[in-house]
Amino acid sequence: MKQVIRWFLDLYHSGQLDLNPPYQRRSVWTLRDRKFFLDTIFRNYPSPAVFLHKGIDEALGKMIYHVVDGKQRLETIILFAQNAVAIDKEYGDIRLNGKKWKNIEGVPDLKMLFHGYTLPIEFIDTDNSIVINEVFDRLNRTSRKLERQELRHAKYDGWFIKTTEAEAEKEEWERLGVVTKARMRRMKDAQCISELLIVLLKNRIAGYDQDTLDDIYAEYDSPYETLPNFEEEDFKRNLEFTKDYILAMDSHDLVVAKYAKGFVNFYSLWAFVVLNQTHLESPEITAARYSEFMEKAAALSKERDINRFLGGDENNLYSLAYKYLINSGKANTDRKQREARN
Repeated sequence: MKQVIRWFLDLYHSGQLDLNPPYQRRSVWTLRDRKFFLDTIFRNYPSPAVFLHKGIDEALGKMIYHVVDGKQRLETIILFAQNAVAIDKEYGDIRLNGKKWKNIEGVPDLKMLFHGYTLPIEFIDTDNSIVINEVFDRLNRTSRKLERQELRHAKYDGWFIKTTEAEAEKEEWERLGVVTKARMRRMKDAQCISELLIVLLKNRIAGYDQDTLDDIYAEYDSPYETLPNFEEEDFKRNLEFTKDYILAMDSHDLVVAKYAKGFVNFYSLWAFVVLNQTHLESPEITAARYSEFMEKAAALSKERDINRFLGGDENNLYSLAYKYLINSGKANTDRKQREARN
């Protein structure tokens, strides 16, 4: 089956096109990607099928079309119709170069070219959410654009994914440098937070491994049912304590922002606070000691001949900073190196 762009726009304007069902991911297309797809449309080249799942919204009394695959293409069409994106200025046709919809909608043949472009449609005829999630996973697993965290977002809808993504929306993670615009775009912010939460859940340092992350997402999808000793209140209390403690550290000369900006250092600091809660000093004292320690590591990183420098360190003041530094290089997400830094 095929439908023209006008059909999709009509669905969107009537509130019948759901671009963000639970299994969908955040927008991953760049402006360049969107311009390339507009190029495809106006040259009338074929594009892959859009996969839809139909369902009735009882409250609205309408048929809703949930987008299983094809969100980025439909988003681009809608954005173009809203004058939020333009055709590439090097398209090669003076009538279309750099033009927005408002520039061409009054030209009958160009309007028809856009509204009349057809997209293949495949309907998924099932109400089983597990099957729909599996279809999305299979459609996208081989795509170079999808990250493993985006696939987890599609596959899981239980406690851990909801907790992780809710945390990613909180302002304090941006203040601490864990959530950045670059990480948000590919859901890597949620992946980083996942790794931090695992330290709390397991009370130990873990190595970075995508398959292990998948296992944790599965294990904690329904922890009340599968983990009899799981205590969410304890988890929340420890999470808030750790965040508050590190934020309090940062209030002293911005030591976290200065020394733990990268995730390698932040993970190390986070794990240290989590695993040493029972005998931590005040945040002010820890901040001062952390600053002193990381200054030593920074000084060593600038030395051209570290062995010579360490040979002159008669009081052995830099030995631990050196151990931290050499375990911050290659393979720095391995469990052994993370433990060594801790």
